[in-house]
Amino acid sequence: MKIILNGKSKKLNSDQNVIDLIGLLKIDSKFIAVAINGEFISKRNYTKIFLHDGDVVEVVSPHPGG
Repeated sequence: MKIILNGKSKKLNSDQNVIDLIGLLKIDSKFIAVAINGEFISKRNYTKIFLHDGDVVEVVSPHPGG
């Protein structure tokens, strides 16, 4: 399946949930926020929410600065 991840097309295997995607990206889930199709996903639901073909996923992390 294909999703749009942070504005870029990405191929994934079927039956991937949010935590699987985070693992593929090799990032720490403690310091990110995830939205799918414009809807914020609670961290407690990362294992429950599965991605679907065509989903638009945004993964963001805070960057200090000023």
